[in-house]
Formats: sequence, structure tokens, C-alpha cells
Amino acid sequence: MTLGLCMIVKNESKVLERALENVATFADEIVIVDTGSTDNTVEIARKFTDKVYIYEWNDNFSSARNFALSQVESDYWMWLDADDMVPIDTATGIAEFMRTSDASVDVAMLPYIVETTSDGKPIFSYYRERILKNKSGFLWEGRVHEVVQPRGNIARLPFPIVHSKPKDRRSGTRNLDIYRAAVASGDVLSARERYYFARELFYNGFISQSIDEFKNFLDMPNGFYVNKIDACIMLARCYLQTKDIDSALSAAFQSFVYGLPTGEACCEIGNIYLSNNDYGKAAYWYECATRATPDIDSGAFVDFSAYGFTPYVWLTVCYDRLGDVNKAYEYHLRAKKLRPDHQSVVFNQAYFERLGYK
Repeated sequence: MTLGLCMIVKNESKVLERALENVATFADEIVIVDTGSTDNTVEIARKFTDKVYIYEWNDNFSSARNFALSQVESDYWMWLDADDMVPIDTATGIAEFMRTSDASVDVAMLPYIVETTSDGKPIFSYYRERILKNKSGFLWEGRVHEVVQPRGNIARLPFPIVHSKPKDRRSGTRNLDIYRAAVASGDVLSARERYYFARELFYNGFISQSIDEFKNFLDMPNGFYVNKIDACIMLARCYLQTKDIDSALSAAFQSFVYGLPTGEACCEIGNIYLSNNDYGKAAYWYECATRATPDIDSGAFVDFSAYGFTPYVWLTVCYDRLGDVNKAYEYHLRAKKLRPDHQSVVFNQAYFERLGYK
């Protein structure tokens, strides 16, 4: 089976070569669509492929991506962002999969690692639809935070793609502006778009509006359940910022309606009690987080630190405040084993050394 890589790019001269350095290992063709670069992105792209196209940007990521995939001639197509990296083990794994697979697979899901520790261990990841059968009706949906709905015979491959955005890159209000323009023009947002609109409002500091939009999303009957869980957690964070402890707790506990308690939800409940200096209840919920199991197959955003490192750090604080320094030290050692160079661990290590712990 042949595989075509398709990308949309704009002003990606700092990272494009990095994204493409291992692509020849698995890609039979490369399609790059530029949406208005003012640097030398197009020139760099042409070092790797002659299939470089110019597309007039229209505030719609799906539209640009669908144009890119329409130019692919291979049996399957795969997408990358310019600030993604394909580790060599992933590149060889994909090549082997394409060499040995037949046309029975419709979609291949790959882990998408969006945050790592300083030594490269995944902290935050989720599965994304990454390789799809061409000419089978798969299309991108959504103006922003676009997605292709997986269907048919779906394979899950263990080959991660790593998202590594340059430290100086800021999206600003671009995504939020697109959503606001859509609402202002009278467009009806889908459940998924409403969820991401609420997230964009939160991360841009519009807390009261974010609360309204998360509540609107949760009232919609057709939202993805893992998005509902995350929306409850995000809503709890909104209320916590407004010092409304009762509403924050209510929102966090509402996540249990949609699924088993996640480490993220348990940590959020712990954070709420901690903010109110209720260290006993906070410790209870942080301990619940350590016993939860991340559901990596659900399609949810998975913050792996919420199932170990983060609750261990806060359990150190809670038990110290409760006067059980020995137990606090035990949790500190667990956190230290996972991330010895983290600033919280380094600070706590110095604290315990002053108390005589070695």
C-alpha cells in the first residue's frame, strides 16, 4: 500500500525541515499546501517535493486540509503539522505497517504526544486519526481544532507523533477570533465546536463567557463523552478562578456522570479542597487519582502526570500540613523517582533535608 503525506503550512521555516527529515522513510509522495507564508517556507518545502500548492486562506483549517488531501494520489494519506516530529522508530514502524498491510484497514490511530518531560517521557497525549484510506470519503470537519471522524476498520498503532511547538510561538486569539466570527455571522456551532470555543475562551482569560459556553456544551445531547468529562473539569477550573468553591466541586463531580473518575478529575477535586485549606479531603482525592487508570483508548486528552507525579507532589504538601511528615516524605520520594529534576521536587528535597531526612 502506498502512503501520501499532506500538510498545510504558513511561515514554518524554523521547523519544516525538522518535520520532514524522516518522512522519506515511509511516504511515497508529499503534498504541501501553503496558506500565505511571508518567509521561505515554500522554498524549503520544494526541497522535499514538487507537489507544493498555494491556497488562499479563508479562516477554515478543514477547508485547507481537504484541499491538501485532494491532491494525494496514494492508497492512503497521512497528515502532519509543521511543528510535529516523526521519531525514526515511528517512521520505520509506519513504513513496515504500510508494507505489510492490505486494504482492509480504513483508519490507523497513532499516539499524539503534546507534552513531555525534560528527558522526553510523555506527560500529555491522546490517540489521533493519522493514516486514512484515500478516496473513501474521509474529510476534515471544523473551522478550528479540525478532525476526521474515524469509521470502518480502525487499527491502533504504537508509533507516536510528537508535537513540539517552538517556545516563542504564540497562537494568540486566532482560534478564538475564528469562532467568534462564526457566531457573529449566525453560524450554529456543533457540539464539538462549542466545546473548543469554550476552551479557547478559558485560555484567553474570558472566564465568565467560558462558563456559559461550557454549560451550553454540557446541555447539548450529542457531545462526545470524553469531551463532556473534560468540560466538567474545565468548568470547575473556571469556578475555582472566581472563588466559587461549591460550584467548582459540583462541576468536577458532574464528570462522574459521564464515566469513571479519571486522574484528571480527582486531581481537580483535590485542587479545589486544597485551595480551601481542607487538606484531609484534598489528600483523599489525590490518593484516588493515583489509583485511577488512564484510558488511552478513549480518545480523551490524557495527562499522565495526573495519575502519579502531580498527586504525589500535592500529597507531600497535604500530609506535611496535616502534621504527618513521614507520610509526606514517602510521597515526596515517589514524586522524586518519577521526575527528580522537577522544580517542586528539588524544592521539597531541600525542605526535607533541612528537617533531617536523607
